[in-house]
Amino acid sequence: STRRQDIGTLNLKRARTRARERASGKRETAMIEEEKVEDEQKVIIAGGGPAGLLASILFSNIGIQSTVLERATEPDQWSTRSYTIVLNERGKGALERARCLESVKAFGMDREFVYMFDAQTGDLQAIPKESPGLGITRPMLVECLEKLALERGVVIRRGIGVESVTAVADSRGEEKESGSAAGKGKGLRVHLNDGACVPATHVIGADGKWSKVRQSIPSFHVNHITCPSFGVHMTLETENGWERNGTYVIRSPEEPLFYLIASPLHDAGLSITMVCKDQITAKYPWLEPPAEMRPEDYGRGGWKDEYSVVPAAEASGAGVTALANHLEKLFREKLPAFYAAVGKEALQNARINRRGNWMQMTGEEITFSAENGRVALIGDAAHSMTASMGEGCNTALESAARLVDAVENHGNSLSKAILEYGSERPKEVQPIQEMSAERNGWKKE
Repeated sequence: STRRQDIGTLNLKRARTRARERASGKRETAMIEEEKVEDEQKVIIAGGGPAGLLASILFSNIGIQSTVLERATEPDQWSTRSYTIVLNERGKGALERARCLESVKAFGMDREFVYMFDAQTGDLQAIPKESPGLGITRPMLVECLEKLALERGVVIRRGIGVESVTAVADSRGEEKESGSAAGKGKGLRVHLNDGACVPATHVIGADGKWSKVRQSIPSFHVNHITCPSFGVHMTLETENGWERNGTYVIRSPEEPLFYLIASPLHDAGLSITMVCKDQITAKYPWLEPPAEMRPEDYGRGGWKDEYSVVPAAEASGAGVTALANHLEKLFREKLPAFYAAVGKEALQNARINRRGNWMQMTGEEITFSAENGRVALIGDAAHSMTASMGEGCNTALESAARLVDAVENHGNSLSKAILEYGSERPKEVQPIQEMSAERNGWKKE
C-alpha cells in the first residue's frame, strides 16, 4: 500500500512537471508568435497629409514598409492653393531627419523677415527673424512628400478612407466582441469606406482632427474647444510689389479688434487673413462667423470641417458681393494704405471662417497611443491646435519624427515604441496647444 502511494505520488509529480513543461512551451510558443508578428509588421497609416506621408518616409528609411490610405482622391481636394504654411525649426528639423528638407525647399520660399505694415501711413518696418522659416502651400508640401514616399517604396492608396479599426482576438482572425482596437489580440483589422477590410499589426492615425482611428479607441477622450476669435480669408492673385521673403502683419492703430496677416504664395499672389476678436461682431454685425457645428456633425464635411472653412463659392453671389462691399468700406476707413496696395481684387473672394477650434485630450493619463501599443496618433488626430502661432503643421511633422525615433530606440519594436511615444509626446505638445489657444482668446481655468 505504501509502495503504491509512493508510485502514485511520483506519477503525480511527473504529471505536474509535464504540465509545467507544456505550459512553459505554450508561453515560449506564444512569445515566438508575438515576436514573429513584430517581425512581420504590416503598418497602415490612415491619412495622407504631411504628417502621415512623413511618417511613411521615416519608416521606410529604417526598413519598415507601410501603406498610406488617404480619403481624398487628389491633394487639392484637401486644401486650397492659398493655404500657406511657414515651416519653423520643428518642421524643418523633422524634414531633415527624413532627408526630405532639400527637396521641399525647391517648392518653398525662405521667410527671413516679419514686416510690420502701418495700415494708415504705409510705413514698413522689416524685423529680421532669428531663424528663417520656409513658406510653402499645403498642397505643394503634400505633393513633394508623396513623390518622395513613392520613390522610397511606400504604397499610397488615394480615395480610400479608414472608417474604424478593431482588434483581432485570436489566430483564427475573429474580432473581439468589444470591437476596440485597444484590446489584446493577434493584430488589427482596418475597416475602409468602400466596405473592404484589411489586416494590420499597427495603425498610425494621421487622419486629422475628426480622426476615425481615434474614435475607434474608447480610452481616447477629447474636448473640442472653441475660441472667441475667427478669421476672414482672401487671396490676392497678383503680387503688386510685395516682398516674397517675409510675412506681413498689418494693423490699424484706430481698430484694435482685428489685424491682418499676409503671406506671399509660391507662384504668385498673396494669402491674406483678417484675424478678428469676437467683440468685433457687435460693431460690424456683417462679420458674424458661421454657426458652430453640432458635435454629431463633426467631421462630416471632410477638409472643410478640418480647417473650419466655409468657401465663398458656397455662398450666394449676392452674399459674396455684400461681404466684399462691407470690407471695402472698412478697409478704406481703417486701413487706407493697405487698401491702396491691394485694391478691390482681394476682397472679391473673401470668406468668413468659423471660430478657431482646437482639441484637448482629457483623462487621468494623457496618451497618444492605445493600451496594447498597436495604435498611435500623430498630427491633428492627436493634438490639433488653433492657427495663431503657425505650429499645427510643424508639431505634426515633429510628432512623426518623434514616433520613428522611439521605434529606432526600441530596436524596431513598434509596440514598445508606440507606448513610449504615446506617453511622452503629450508633455511636449500640449503646452504649445494651450499657448496657441490663449493667443486666440482662450483662458485656462
